[in-house]
Amino acid sequence: MLKQIIDEKWIQANGVIGLFPANADGDDIIVFSNEERKTKRAVFHTLRQQTKKPAGQYNMALSDFVAPVSSNVKDYIGTFAVACGEGIDKHVAAFEANHDDYSAIMLKAIADRLAEAFAERLHQRVRKEFWGYAADEHFANDELIKEEYDGIRPAPGYPAQPDHTEKNTIWDLLDVEKNAGITLTESLAMVPTAAVSGLYFSHPTSQYFGIGKIQRDQVEEYAQRKGMSLDEVERWLSPALGYEPVVV
Repeated sequence: MLKQIIDEKWIQANGVIGLFPANADGDDIIVFSNEERKTKRAVFHTLRQQTKKPAGQYNMALSDFVAPVSSNVKDYIGTFAVACGEGIDKHVAAFEANHDDYSAIMLKAIADRLAEAFAERLHQRVRKEFWGYAADEHFANDELIKEEYDGIRPAPGYPAQPDHTEKNTIWDLLDVEKNAGITLTESLAMVPTAAVSGLYFSHPTSQYFGIGKIQRDQVEEYAQRKGMSLDEVERWLSPALGYEPVVV
């Protein structure tokens, strides 16, 4: 099936990336309009782990991987959105009409894997070419699979930032719908579904992590930073809440 998909061009790939001047301000990441860094263009809001850690370890937030404003270091952040699902719907529908559920499932799975491969390849080019912070990077395939390179590409909705509403900032910065043809549903799912989006961090100690369960005090402060009601934020963060929200 894979050869037929490639030869007959069943799947089209689209993507867009952006690199922006940025610095951290507490648990927020400020994206600036230009290198003068005087005007805010956007803000990414992050959440911090609240679990008790052993001595010598600290509670992480994604903002820790961007130089703070007070450091006077000119740092950056990247954003991306890629998809490989455009074009498969008619083929999936044809398989399902013929009661060939296996082929329909396999086609969607292949699109998902190609989207992830596209995202990984694009991340490599960001490190080596577009951002260029690891221009001399050389890794074998097994080392790449183990993610031994510097930098991460976490996505909103995943353990380090379970709030899907942060996708809206990516879509605004990159004009994703226009430039990559990827739309967001009311529940902020991506269409086509074989899509990947997120942020690029270059810091050599950046790593993937989960925030775990967070308490009401942080959620209240987070809602204030985002300019959203507590009820709305609690709905989006419900899997990460370490308490029962008050139902009115």
